Amino acid sequence: MDIVTDSAELDVASDVDVVDIRATRPLAPDPDPSVLTRITGALAFATAMIAMAIAIIAGLAIFVVVFGNILDRELLNGSIYGAEEFSRFAFLWVIWMGVALAVRRSAVTVLTIGTDNGPWWWRASLRGLAMGSLGILLTYACWQSIHYVLSQESLQSISPAMRVPMWTAILSMPVGYAFIAIQYLYLASRSLDRVRQSGPDRWRAPLVGVAGGLILAAVLWVVCFGLLSANVAPLIPLAIVFVSLTLAGMPVVFMLSLVGILGATSFLWLDFFPFAGADPLFPFRTTQNAMGLSSGGELVVIYLFLMVAELMNGAGLSQRLIRFAASLVGHFRGGMAFVCQVTSAVMSGISGSAQADAAVMTPLLVPAMEKEGYDRDVAAAVVAGASIKGPVGPISIMFIAYGYIVSGPGQASINQMLASGVVLVIGLLLLQGAVVSIVARRRGMTPPHPFLGWREVGVSFLGALPILMIPVIIIGGILSGYFTPTESASVALAVTVVLSLAFRRLSIPVLGRAMIVSAIETGIVMLLLGDSAILANLLYIDGFGQSIQNLATGLTSNADVFLLLVMVLMLLVGIFIEPLPALYMFAPFLAPVAVTVYNINPVQFAMVVVLALVIGLIHPPVGLVLFLVSSISKVRIERLSVTILPWIGVSLIGLLLVAYLPADVLLWFSNHF
Repeated sequence: MDIVTDSAELDVASDVDVVDIRATRPLAPDPDPSVLTRITGALAFATAMIAMAIAIIAGLAIFVVVFGNILDRELLNGSIYGAEEFSRFAFLWVIWMGVALAVRRSAVTVLTIGTDNGPWWWRASLRGLAMGSLGILLTYACWQSIHYVLSQESLQSISPAMRVPMWTAILSMPVGYAFIAIQYLYLASRSLDRVRQSGPDRWRAPLVGVAGGLILAAVLWVVCFGLLSANVAPLIPLAIVFVSLTLAGMPVVFMLSLVGILGATSFLWLDFFPFAGADPLFPFRTTQNAMGLSSGGELVVIYLFLMVAELMNGAGLSQRLIRFAASLVGHFRGGMAFVCQVTSAVMSGISGSAQADAAVMTPLLVPAMEKEGYDRDVAAAVVAGASIKGPVGPISIMFIAYGYIVSGPGQASINQMLASGVVLVIGLLLLQGAVVSIVARRRGMTPPHPFLGWREVGVSFLGALPILMIPVIIIGGILSGYFTPTESASVALAVTVVLSLAFRRLSIPVLGRAMIVSAIETGIVMLLLGDSAILANLLYIDGFGQSIQNLATGLTSNADVFLLLVMVLMLLVGIFIEPLPALYMFAPFLAPVAVTVYNINPVQFAMVVVLALVIGLIHPPVGLVLFLVSSISKVRIERLSVTILPWIGVSLIGLLLVAYLPADVLLWFSNHF
């Protein structure tokens, strides 16, 4: 089983690859392309160039407006009117162009557990099901998103601040879907070319794939129709569709789109939520609104934080952090594994993303640990386990999203959550450091070298000091109330640019690559969030929140037992669904129950939910960070799934401590700073 980031996986006859999204490039041209492939290839290249240009321009515009608004406020005691609205609209273009570039650069995640196993006809049938589902989704999405742009609400609505037509922002959706569809048309055309150029039985696999895919689709329809006819909760058949198509190899980033649209429309007599079927634009309006069309300016910080992390990595600034960490703890028994723990703790105050931290640390620290005597799989497990500090740290993307998603009685202060992330990171650092110490002793490892001296500590500290100031600026600005999270991220980005220039490590290619990779990562994260909002809104209208409350109170009246049930649920959900969409689907319903019924502190509950979901990133069988680290380090996922167990175990201990320690202990930092 692998998770790949290669959109060519949808080819019926393709092989399995594991690709790091930072290393991917458009696929090399075939030696004898057909006319159709030449045409679609030219269109795919042109749309990719346009997407890159739009993503870079929109990203620069976001930074200029947010940072310029700070300067205007501080220097002229004014503000740029409509700055928040402008940044949201530009953010939508970054998202959709980022997703299109993700497809172009083969950076969409595909789960191949089904297509890697079984006889050839079974694998071909699964791929046929995935390809057909994706084709139907993109065709329908292109058509309806065009209708959305041409609708009266789009053409006649004016934005409240800038007074510009709303279609200027809504247009990002059909353009994005069109660019995505063109990229997949090119890949499909190349697949046909490979079939045409293969042996005498070349049409056997595609025909079996089409026939088998139709049969599997019919089976899924029968199962869903039977369950709905039996008045089973619609979430169950939708979950069956989600799991089936995910295992069949449909790209995860589009899986929630399909499930959300399927739930919100009437399709072949399948009415999951009948009240929503009358409005075919509901899923598209919901997605755009959730990603920033009507509100959600706080989410722009995701792009800026990722931009800081990518620019630091591209300019080589992260190596200064590693050198400083090595001067402090590199001489301990376990050496570079302790360096990894310290580096991840610092990075948690810069990126807020486990994937970004893992991508930075894996190529640098896994080889270094190997040189000290660690097996490669153990070294990879150290990095994977350490990376979860990012999404629970003091600039956690998850906490910011939680604050945006959860409102009303269960709402938690974003500032308090981010400040409490300091306590979480310190706790995980100590627990994971203890695991490193135990592993090093059991392996009979000796200190790799003597302490290099305080002079080396001082020199490396001075070299890393400017970079260490970045999390100080971010956290200090937020906690002091001087900056909003988005403004703090823009200041941190400005500092990163200045430092890169000062160290002579910044160039146009480095900056452009950082902006493109940030747009790709932002696009994938935000589309997952936007599509999960469809199902979340359907569940809300259907009274899911009240059902959760009735179920919980019927099971227990004890807050500790309720927390245990929530942890188990979130751990199970986090294994199969990425944390951000899972957060959107469950947190708005669980948080009010926790706060109003069980009197649990809202910030503590947020920490429990987020940490439980984040642990799923390193939990087999589908932990996405696990597969990213496996891809970069070239460690088989089966082996890494075993060596990661101690880090999962110690993370679960940390989760229990977060759930059952007094709230005053967890919130000590946020209450005093």
